[in-house]
Amino acid sequence: MTKRRKARELALQFLYETDGDIKGLSTRINSFYNEFASESLVREGFKKDTSQIYDFFFDISQGTLLNLEKIDNIIKKVSKNWSIERMSRVDRNLLRLSIYEILFHPETPKNVIINESVEIAKKFGNDESPSFVNGILDAALKAA
Repeated sequence: MTKRRKARELALQFLYETDGDIKGLSTRINSFYNEFASESLVREGFKKDTSQIYDFFFDISQGTLLNLEKIDNIIKKVSKNWSIERMSRVDRNLLRLSIYEILFHPETPKNVIINESVEIAKKFGNDESPSFVNGILDAALKAA
């Protein structure tokens, strides 16, 4: 697993936990990372130089939540017959995270972001999550 994939997975887990709540954001991100993520990193063999993971995790977690209104408006625009509230918590937060990265990390190829999102959906979502996430992200790219 790459460092960026691990950072995305951790960010999804943090976003799942917060589900849009931005109170005390920096403190909560750091607490999550120190209490949960660092253990997970060691378990998965990331023992040396995890600063890149932390930096990317922090950026995409904070950026997603600080741009939530803009991101949710994009999701609402392209998700036919699915309100954000009806989406599973995993799918909703993975879409938010992915759209943040599409909007604010132009250096990352869009197909990489979508492929990573689909793989993460396979790991954390339900059976329909990968195709649902792929469809919404594809529609978001076309609408942009």
